[in-house]
Amino acid sequence: MFPRRLLFFAATLALGTSVSLASPIYSNDFETDALGFSAGGVLPALTRTSLPTDGGGLASANQSTWLGRIGENVAKSTNSKEIVNLTVTGLTPGVQYVVAFDLLVGRSWDGAAEFYGTDAWYFSIDGSRLIDTMFSNGDQGLDYGAYSPQRYSDTNFSNPNGPDVSAFTGAEFFRKEGSGYVGYYGIYYFSHGAGNPVLTFTATGTSAALEWARFSGGTNFGDSSDEYWALDNVQVSAVPETSSWLLTMAGLAGAWWAARRRSV
Repeated sequence: MFPRRLLFFAATLALGTSVSLASPIYSNDFETDALGFSAGGVLPALTRTSLPTDGGGLASANQSTWLGRIGENVAKSTNSKEIVNLTVTGLTPGVQYVVAFDLLVGRSWDGAAEFYGTDAWYFSIDGSRLIDTMFSNGDQGLDYGAYSPQRYSDTNFSNPNGPDVSAFTGAEFFRKEGSGYVGYYGIYYFSHGAGNPVLTFTATGTSAALEWARFSGGTNFGDSSDEYWALDNVQVSAVPETSSWLLTMAGLAGAWWAARRRSV
């Protein structure tokens, strides 16, 4: 008879690894190229640049190559979007996938401010928005007098009409302030890092259209072309089914037990 403790061990091991991801079907850290990504809306051709990976400031010793600075020196208006597209292929219909990436929001983003924004941003898959929110940089209302709260938090990232929250509340993984907004940025993690949102979707076909976009609302009284954003470490991975892991781990435990019995 298969020992109960081994069954428990197999089940525990299987459940513990059920949130693990298979090898990525798409991965790009932009260290060599921007393969597969294209610009849309009012954006010119996409470029890559070195930006910090921590809160040490733009001159931090910890740098990475990001896709960006997206939207820098691009005029903002209520009818324009800064769009980045990626089509991921090789999907299996019915399988659940996780999308992970880092987002850097730079300079004078004004969040939900009516006359200085709004500075809205979304991420969608096949037209369905997984993130739909507003970002702000700095302690506005204190630093420069503008009432510019953001709507994003780790628990409220897909409701653009959600409650206002202060910028730099800890929802970002790293942040930095600087003189005159020049050195301001926040770095947000998705699908990795403790407490951050996990973005999942179920494939309906063998490919999916991913779209990242910044857009404006309100009256854009003070919206500025200095505002930019950047992407890094984009990854799409399948989520193994728990039942498959259970069967696999139970089988491995059974084989181990059988081998152990033969050896005694």
